[in-house]
Amino acid sequence: MTDTFSQTTIHDNSITVFRSLISDLSFEPFSDTQLYDLSGIAAESAEGLCHGLLYLSESLESGNQIPQESLAQIGAWLKASAHVIPVMFELYEQANNRLFQMKNADSAQ
Repeated sequence: MTDTFSQTTIHDNSITVFRSLISDLSFEPFSDTQLYDLSGIAAESAEGLCHGLLYLSESLESGNQIPQESLAQIGAWLKASAHVIPVMFELYEQANNRLFQMKNADSAQ
């Protein structure tokens, strides 16, 4: 992994920093099947999030009520969010666990 933290500047936003950190993750331990699953779920989730956010944004800007037939689109957006939010918690836990391990290793020396 690269030292991403020291490469960031005050002008980087959280999305840029997050993408940079994620890009440094190693996927070598995953099997082909796991990578296909991960890739498919990630792509579907990203697409659902984009469509849902765009739709809600346009609906709010126009002031129109959301029609009944658009509820499926909102449902896809919520489903994509449901996939992304646990990933954020997992990344949070993994990062904190690793930091705790590093701190304990430094204390032991």
